[in-house]
Amino acid sequence: MKPNLPSPSRPAMSAHDFRSGGKHLVVLGAGGNIGSHLVSLLARLPGVARLTLVDFDRYEAKNLLSQAITPADIGQLKALVQARRARRINPKLEVVAIAERLENVPLGCLRGDVILTGLDSKEGRRRANEIAWRLGSAWIDAGVEPSLMLARVNVYLPAAHQPCLECAWGERDYAELTTIHPCAPAGPQTPATNSPACLGALDAALAAIECQKLITGQTAAALIGRQVLIEAATHRHFVTAYRRNPNCRCSHAIWKISALRQTPQQLRLGALLQLAPRSMAPPSLAFGGQPLVKRLDCPDCGFSRRLFRLQSRLRRSERFCDRCGREMLSAGFYMKTRLSRADLGPGDAGRSLASLGLRAGDVISLSNGADERFLELGAGPVSRARAANSIHRRNS
Repeated sequence: MKPNLPSPSRPAMSAHDFRSGGKHLVVLGAGGNIGSHLVSLLARLPGVARLTLVDFDRYEAKNLLSQAITPADIGQLKALVQARRARRINPKLEVVAIAERLENVPLGCLRGDVILTGLDSKEGRRRANEIAWRLGSAWIDAGVEPSLMLARVNVYLPAAHQPCLECAWGERDYAELTTIHPCAPAGPQTPATNSPACLGALDAALAAIECQKLITGQTAAALIGRQVLIEAATHRHFVTAYRRNPNCRCSHAIWKISALRQTPQQLRLGALLQLAPRSMAPPSLAFGGQPLVKRLDCPDCGFSRRLFRLQSRLRRSERFCDRCGREMLSAGFYMKTRLSRADLGPGDAGRSLASLGLRAGDVISLSNGADERFLELGAGPVSRARAANSIHRRNS
């Protein structure tokens, strides 16, 4: 089936042009020391129609001292607990809870007027920065340092002249990024911040105030391109301005994303490659920087498994060796970040995008060497109906 591309294309939302209707806020790390306090504040903001909450973790007994939960919440998914709280505060609010790791969430599911984060992982914050710029969404990044009782908020607004998170980074910052090994079943582990609840609540309030400025059009008063740091122990505060770094490793590109009507189950690799405009260069597909794995090898017994799937969407049954149970790895030459017809074997052109692990809301790019088009995979009527007031969780 040949995909039906819309014309004109639906562009990614611009952070400069907030919608006049109800606002959509996206919270990454919604159940943590900052996020658990932030969700209830956002649910009370006037003009907010939808919340998307992302957090893969479950609450533990130790979280009672630092996060806005009750003993009854222990053992439950953080995203679901906070979604229930938001709905109790504002029954008219549409809430989507996504209990997945950030790197596994389809980009289209994260498009909102403002993205807010309370992530304690540097790699997670780098990923959030990338997401915000690709979608053109305003981003509020909050963080705490408990040993010095520091609460920090930064506000970013994607634009050619505006700084991003990585504009202020140096070599040391990149060296400290968490190493993510191929096929890691649990992802990078981040130590608990041990931050007191009062500090997380303070930081959440600062972030909510900045969010209210953005969604009400008070951008001149917002901290765009700046950071506020409060030293709660001494009652001092500092405001720092940042500049766009021309040598920043982040591309600062805002993707113009077109919507496809077809679902990943309907779309075929060969048909998509045929959509690229004719040029001297062969057409190719990319998957938002995610590599496609074509083979896994066991480092212990040498068992090999051939497959054709995105690394971040590998099933547990695919990640581990059938013989010895050891986690399997993929060599670099068996991983492809861009796929052309030359990379397709017999029958691969007829593969659906779903067979590669792609899902509704994922954004792929189609290039002919000179031009690149960004396409968001569609969802059928059933998927759309289930999206509202629901929780999404992937166990595979």
